[in-house]
Amino acid sequence: MRWLLLAGDVLACARGVRGASLDLVYADPPFFSGQARRRPSGAGFDDRWIGGIEAYLAWLRPRLAAMRDTLSPTGSLFVHLDARAVHAVKLELDRLFGSERFVNEIIWSYRTGGTGRRHLARKHDTILFYARGPGYQFHALKERVPLAHRYGFANAGVRVDATGASYRLAGLRDVWEIPALRGNMPERVDFPTQKPLALLRRIVALTTRPGDRVADFFCGSGTTLVAAAEAGRIALGGDISRAALELAHRRLAALPGGNLDPAIPQQIASARR
Repeated sequence: MRWLLLAGDVLACARGVRGASLDLVYADPPFFSGQARRRPSGAGFDDRWIGGIEAYLAWLRPRLAAMRDTLSPTGSLFVHLDARAVHAVKLELDRLFGSERFVNEIIWSYRTGGTGRRHLARKHDTILFYARGPGYQFHALKERVPLAHRYGFANAGVRVDATGASYRLAGLRDVWEIPALRGNMPERVDFPTQKPLALLRRIVALTTRPGDRVADFFCGSGTTLVAAAEAGRIALGGDISRAALELAHRRLAALPGGNLDPAIPQQIASARR
């Protein structure tokens, strides 16, 4: 298992990558929420923007470009946002990659508590999938589709699980129904916007092979890196929050074989500016 954590801004971390060599970059930047997202441990970030959406885009634009430049010709970038800024960021990515490199708009659908008195409950995020070149990696996945009844010629493709429920396997759609993390889940750590491992495992499997290089320069608590490392990929993470990096470090070190491979220093290093 090989992984490396870098302490520093996205620009410094991405510019430290040698050549266009990464197979997957996942980015979960601030969402333009207008809030400070912090936990008692100190892990978190400030998502308040004096100057509004233009200030936010001016900050994000060079970081998107730096991440794009780390990708190999067959690499992909996934940018995770919500309705507050995703429409503006998609236009930025179309200009940066070329609209022909847009692959999918993935909707991550989940159910959590709370609703709105003057709007529908907001229960999804959007993940934009862009490819560096036309030969990008893509490994078709299937998902389980529950069936209310068995149907079709000779019930072709219908399976029954241990509970007696019928289902079939179908090609993965661009709407992903994956539960959001709750406070009592074993994988939950002290980070305010932690994403579920199931979500990142799917992204890693979709666009990489064992031995490929996966990076997350907004790594937070390290979910992308854990998903990559446990699947036999090389994981590179970066964050400006030392508290977040310490969380990521503990999660990676706890994986089976987490401290066995000296090929890449398994430590938190400072990214060169």
